[in-house]
Amino acid sequence: MSLLAVGTGQDSERGAPPARPRLLGLGLGLPPGSVSQDEIAGRLAALWNLRGSELDRWHRIIAGAGIERRSVARPIEEVIHLSTAQRMGLFELDAPPLAAEACRAALRRTGVDVASVTDLVVVSCTGFSAPGIDVELVDALGLQPTVRRLQVGYMGCFGAITGLRAAAGACAADPSAVALLVCIELCGLHVRQDTSPQNLVASAIFGDGAAAAIVSGSRSPVLADDFVRRRSLDLGIGRGASMLLPGRRDRMTWRITDEGFAMTLARQVPDLLRTSIGDLAGPVDPARQRLAVHPGGAAVLDAVDAGLALGGGAGIDAARGVLRELGNLSSPSVLFVLDRILRGESGLPVQLMAFGPGLTIETLDLHPARHRAQVMPRTDR
Repeated sequence: MSLLAVGTGQDSERGAPPARPRLLGLGLGLPPGSVSQDEIAGRLAALWNLRGSELDRWHRIIAGAGIERRSVARPIEEVIHLSTAQRMGLFELDAPPLAAEACRAALRRTGVDVASVTDLVVVSCTGFSAPGIDVELVDALGLQPTVRRLQVGYMGCFGAITGLRAAAGACAADPSAVALLVCIELCGLHVRQDTSPQNLVASAIFGDGAAAAIVSGSRSPVLADDFVRRRSLDLGIGRGASMLLPGRRDRMTWRITDEGFAMTLARQVPDLLRTSIGDLAGPVDPARQRLAVHPGGAAVLDAVDAGLALGGGAGIDAARGVLRELGNLSSPSVLFVLDRILRGESGLPVQLMAFGPGLTIETLDLHPARHRAQVMPRTDR
């Protein structure tokens, strides 16, 4: 296990730890409309021409997915026969507007002016282009041309934690900085003409969506008094932990093929998570902490619930709700879960937890800010 701590150095002038970068708000975005899981299942069964035992297996997978509806940017009939190049062309068209929607929601909810944003972090594992979404967002949102840009690619469902860690790192290095993070995934572009069990599972759970977050340095001008009174939330970003399970590299994979991206998710993954999760997360007290878990699937959530002895509490119900209503959105999912938890209660520490290729488990700790940060006027860059 490796641990990463953000902002744990000493303030040379005061001899005390500097204030942590702070998460100030979230914004969410979904494609217009949603489709019932039963409708998607029926359309895919027809496209795959499933019969007999194959159709029975598909129905069992759908029944166990724990999903009622999903949002997709494009009809599955439009993408299932496309080449990877054609799918990337659709990603270039559809991803920037959805990412911008989530960013605008985060800026609106926090009251942060777009001119204050100094850093932009874009996370995605479902599409690639250059110039990419980061450049598109500079124009779409009216960001400064001097904004520092970073793209986090192909890290799978734990990409939001990696992105938050990068945003917090930028704000720790420059305490006057304001970072805008956006996770954008169009998983629906990778529905493929493949009836292998692995592809059936992937096709049963993934949806499309975007989530954004505003992260501030401890001396950012957006922490002025008028902002403090109306901000949507204020959480210090603390330690992040990572565990790469040894000898499990092939248990979860995400590979580029000529007909889209292909995911494999071994049936042993829930058991591996159940037996390993306690080593990373430690004991969780549902009365004093919340857990925002990536809703990778019903069996994955069951494994986390059992492995940490949550008894269905500590926020696991929020993850089940996101899975049920939206499916697995890959990297944005854990921010959707965090948003749902914070809308219900915002006074407790929250630990983000997500999983991805490797097999990797990632966490990040968020704590309610206890002290108002010192505000340092920003100079023109």
